[in-house]
Amino acid sequence: MQIFLTNLSKYDSGFLIGEWLELPNTKDELQDALRRVLSQGEEYFITDSEGCPLEVNEHENLWDLNEKLQQYEALDEHEQLCVSFLLSENYDWDYSMENRDDVIVYLNESLEDVAVSLVENGCFGTVGDGLVNYIDYSSIAKDLSYDGYVQRAEGVFCYTG
Repeated sequence: MQIFLTNLSKYDSGFLIGEWLELPNTKDELQDALRRVLSQGEEYFITDSEGCPLEVNEHENLWDLNEKLQQYEALDEHEQLCVSFLLSENYDWDYSMENRDDVIVYLNESLEDVAVSLVENGCFGTVGDGLVNYIDYSSIAKDLSYDGYVQRAEGVFCYTG
């Protein structure tokens, strides 16, 4: 996860002075980066970011952003997927972190795969062997999308909160 830390005063004067900074990072490295980019009394802003799970605005507090990314990196891969999903659904950082356990993830599956699993697991009641071939899984998948199931590149997510 990286941000491009830019000197605001120089930018306003027509110069792009800044550097890419890896986050999360140590307090000392953040202070060193600020010293390299800024002169006394100048302000920074963030002109770009790469690989960040959350939306980074240009006047983001560097210390808060670093802390959030430390929290994110402390999560396991499944929890990171859940937090990223909630953030993509426009929930804020604190809410996403607190409610990550309320996200069901069907990794590497499509909505239709989930529909098949739900039918096979009896979520719609018992289906006799003679009827299984007549089930319209694509219609069930479409209905699941109306019920909060979201298909993304990683698989299908459902927030139950």
